Amino acid sequence: MTRFRTILAVFCLAVWASPTHAQETEPVAAIGVIHGIDVDSRAVFLSHDPIPAIGWPAMTMDLNVAPDADLTGIEPDMVVRFTLDRGPDGMYRIATIAPAPEGGRPEEPEGTAVAASEGEAMDHGTMDHDGHADHNMTLDADGMVMNFNTDTVPEDCSAISGDHEFTVRVGVKYAEPFADLIYGYSQYEFAVEPCSRVTVTLINEDAVRHQWMLHGLPRYLYPQGMFHIETAGGATKTGTFIVPGDQRTYLVHCDMTQHMEKGLKAQLVVGGGDGVLSSIPGISGPMIHGATDVADVWWHGLVTALIGVIGCAIGVVAFRALL
Repeated sequence: MTRFRTILAVFCLAVWASPTHAQETEPVAAIGVIHGIDVDSRAVFLSHDPIPAIGWPAMTMDLNVAPDADLTGIEPDMVVRFTLDRGPDGMYRIATIAPAPEGGRPEEPEGTAVAASEGEAMDHGTMDHDGHADHNMTLDADGMVMNFNTDTVPEDCSAISGDHEFTVRVGVKYAEPFADLIYGYSQYEFAVEPCSRVTVTLINEDAVRHQWMLHGLPRYLYPQGMFHIETAGGATKTGTFIVPGDQRTYLVHCDMTQHMEKGLKAQLVVGGGDGVLSSIPGISGPMIHGATDVADVWWHGLVTALIGVIGCAIGVVAFRALL
């Protein structure tokens, strides 16, 4: 009986300790174009193809590089093949990186998840060395604007209904009203009419890069369904897009690692919208992992406890069946 209790205790501990967001250890392969390298900080700035294995669309971003990854020979404007794994902090980072062979997608190493869909080869002819083929995109040292659109109306619009201009500031000072946040936008909700033209000016008051990225736009007009402004520290960028004719609430956020979780999440409401998004600072409450609302913390703890109890109960039944 003592041995049974010991085994059961170990099983219950394993169930309890197993996080609901378990780290993925299988490396994921991808293709990208290098825009900048920070050797001292072990980070690269690149544009990459879609990575369906982890649900990432094509985007431009900073990625940390593992300490043992070799950056020898990696240069700006180079097409590279790289793999991602999760570091000790649970964030994706570059595990290996090398120049991509010319003429198409290279063979994947054994045990690596394929970034493209099964049987689908990546066509590097659609990605130029500036990382902006198939996108209306401007890119320079101050940042970029991707999928800008000033005059092509969506299919459900007969004409542009009106114009809206928003100046959005981003930086740590705008997170000060929220105890749990690090970064903040000067505005977290934007209201426009269906079929309207929207111009956003993003002013970055921090020293790190920030983004104003909107998801869910029609893909026939906006590749990957997104409009994207990105600014380097201290820089300003302006971009324009046209919203469809539906009543919808669109997600706006910064896709730099952990920036959304640290406060850069907003919403664009078209017409009456179709609801309020969760965890918009000042609008729909805190994010669960940084919640200050006691009820949120209590509910999260209760769910975790129930998962542990159910796991232990299953273990009891299984072990008794073996006795």
